[in-house]
Amino acid sequence: SRIARYPRQANMSLESAISNLVGRLEAVTARLEKVEKQVVSGAGSAPAAQQGSSSGSSSGGDDHAAVQAYDALIAEYVTPFVEVSSKISPETKQQSDLFAQAVAAQRKMIALATKAKKPADADMQNVIKPTSDLMQEIVALRDKQRTSKFFTNLSTVSEGVGALGWVVVSPTPGPHVKDMRGGSEFYSNRLLKDFKDKDNNQLDFVKHFNGFLKELETYIKKFHTTGLTWNPQGADASKVTVSGPAAAAAPAPAAAAPAKPAAPAGGAAKPDISNVFSALSKGTEVTSGLKKVTDDMKAKNRDPSERSSVVPASSSKAPAASKAGSGEKTGPSRPAKLALEGNKWVVEFQSGAQGLRITETEPKQTIYIYRCENTTIQISGKVNTIIIDACKKVGVVFENAISGIEVVNSTGLEVQVTGKVPSVAIDKTTGIQLYLGKDALDTEIVSSKSSEMNVLVPGKDENSDLVEIAVPEQYKTVYKGGKLITESVQHV
Repeated sequence: SRIARYPRQANMSLESAISNLVGRLEAVTARLEKVEKQVVSGAGSAPAAQQGSSSGSSSGGDDHAAVQAYDALIAEYVTPFVEVSSKISPETKQQSDLFAQAVAAQRKMIALATKAKKPADADMQNVIKPTSDLMQEIVALRDKQRTSKFFTNLSTVSEGVGALGWVVVSPTPGPHVKDMRGGSEFYSNRLLKDFKDKDNNQLDFVKHFNGFLKELETYIKKFHTTGLTWNPQGADASKVTVSGPAAAAAPAPAAAAPAKPAAPAGGAAKPDISNVFSALSKGTEVTSGLKKVTDDMKAKNRDPSERSSVVPASSSKAPAASKAGSGEKTGPSRPAKLALEGNKWVVEFQSGAQGLRITETEPKQTIYIYRCENTTIQISGKVNTIIIDACKKVGVVFENAISGIEVVNSTGLEVQVTGKVPSVAIDKTTGIQLYLGKDALDTEIVSSKSSEMNVLVPGKDENSDLVEIAVPEQYKTVYKGGKLITESVQHV
């Protein structure tokens, strides 16, 4: 045979083939190791086109497609939002300036990511600190202006600014923004309702702010699908410098920035959003420390006497340290207040106050109840609106409300209407008993992100017991006829 005739030549061919095969295996191994390093450094979430464009620092920074797209968002939504906010009130102008600074700080972080490798978790706190600090100022400003007639505007922004935390959320930063937008729209929808065909500045305020949050979610899906995309071939983040946005919309830092508000009297510290960033960066591990809720801990399985909104005086157990509703500290932290300020009755930081009464009311007045605990309040006459915010174990009895009653960020409430109220809005609330009198049976109830809601209505006659009906919390959605049809799940 040919091999037998040329044994030396055959051996050389075999050695050459083996050598080529080993070389190819080494090349494949090197490529796999390179891909592994990219995934570990955080580049695995980038689309292929983006990875190619971010392979070197020369294509990063202001010239990167992700940065330019973010600049377009600023120009289209944030800049006009700041302009229209300045026309509404000094408070909204101050808060919108802070928001523009927070967006600009995030823009610098995105530009940094196009040039730098993903920093270690310990160093990440320094990277997000500028944005985190400004978010705290935005929330603190809202909390200081609770008696302002523009409180709904301030709440719209303070509830939505948490969307900027997407940079430390993985692997689903887009839904995080959607959740924050939902909390913001609870207030912005109220602005749309109150100022429709009345004040175009207010409508534009909502249009630009909501538009930014909606398009931010689209932007994230395109450029940062599973998390902020870093440059695996970049330098250390601490050694990279980036410029701010080219547009002049962002307010000047330092000198022009409003001073951070001091802690209010009584020792209440302002919210520390940096802790939220730290928790979000843990991903799914953020829930690892939570305790499992057993059947005996659920309200529906407790003795009816334990569901009362009033805590017995002999109770020695302190409430659990969990933060209900909005995450704010429960319980009063400042001096109690019950006062009429303009057309607004303000009831704040009441603790253990039983039998509070508001009797001198007018139809144009608003009742605002904030951060009260273990308190009962009776409201006589007819008022415009009643708002219950961040309260715990509070009972409210009122006669008539022209616009409606709104409950948000609260837990363990009992609300009774003896006259008429057109609507009840419940948001981010756990545990509410709503008593409707015979004249309020046509009341419209709108709920979102809430649980353990019960409506009690009169029986067949005066001698009959109240009838308790649970508000549905579980829904079924089907696609039919080109649209989604949703209905509550019925349990037999």
